[in-house]
Amino acid sequence: MSVAYIGTGITHLQAAEPLNSSIYVPGVGDASGSCFLNGSAVYFKVAPGAACSTPGNTQDRRRLSLLRPQFKNELGRMGDIVNGGTQSYNGALLSIQKRASRGVTVNANYTWSHCIGDYMGRANSGYGTSVDQAYQDPNNRRKDRGNCEVDARHVFNFTSVTETPKFANPTVNMLGSGWRLSVLYRAYTGAINAANASSGQRTVTLGSASAGQRGNVAGGDVCLCDNSNQRPNLLLPNQVYLDKSGRPGTQYLNPAAFGSPAPGALGNLGRVTLSLPLTWQFDVALARSFRVREEHSIEFRAEAFNVLNSFRAGVPPGAPNTVSVVDTNLTSAQFGKILNSLEPRVMQFALKYLF
Repeated sequence: MSVAYIGTGITHLQAAEPLNSSIYVPGVGDASGSCFLNGSAVYFKVAPGAACSTPGNTQDRRRLSLLRPQFKNELGRMGDIVNGGTQSYNGALLSIQKRASRGVTVNANYTWSHCIGDYMGRANSGYGTSVDQAYQDPNNRRKDRGNCEVDARHVFNFTSVTETPKFANPTVNMLGSGWRLSVLYRAYTGAINAANASSGQRTVTLGSASAGQRGNVAGGDVCLCDNSNQRPNLLLPNQVYLDKSGRPGTQYLNPAAFGSPAPGALGNLGRVTLSLPLTWQFDVALARSFRVREEHSIEFRAEAFNVLNSFRAGVPPGAPNTVSVVDTNLTSAQFGKILNSLEPRVMQFALKYLF
């Protein structure tokens, strides 16, 4: 048995810093249609009594537009790629090994770990390369500091190899000896993948800022700041999960636990704060080598992955990055439901002639 500590640190994580986001101008237009920000009238006007901030005047409310209205149509979204983010990983590894005794070898290990880091902008072509992949609060990157996307708090692995012995009876020995049975079991927890996995949010989202308009709010742009990575408010922190069985189609997240912030405000839900149901992998392999003659043998191998053919919530291998385990778009009719699973049982057989 052994116990080990594992720790790592990463610096210079890249992300896009929004430079020309839209500013929320509160209130409605006065009798002349004027709107005010910090006590001063802004250059644009709206209809008397109409909201000063709407999706339609996003360009008018950009930082540079407010400073230089004559150039308001020249500059849209802008981002500066910054590399000031950090990340730390700390874990404890407990390992147990039992060497071959009567043909049985057993290995088991358990890892408890925690990875914490700043927001890391992720685009399909790389990291921190898109102005759309900015952190939620344009003025404070640290508000998006939280669990890493790859954070797996608990990981348990068990493997065993059993070999049949030689038998005194020649016939039984020929048929029954030399077989090797391998068993692998792995169980782990992990973070929820957001509906748009490339956003790097991996938590409940309010949708895209460019989605359909809802009243004075366009898609998920509740803060009316033209930031796609907005999150809702957490209303019921002790009632986030409903059905934890992990069965297909079950309501895993509680819709009542989340709510949209007030217009112009950012949600208080942290980044990567939600976890998936326990996931596991149970595989079995059976193999034996038959000697034909000197330096010639035939090797037979049968393998079964997910041998029990269990449904396990997860993203199947090879799926596009838009596929998620749980629908995390708060505006979706399927919000909070388990949508996808890891691959079903896969069996394969191999016969190899060695000479």
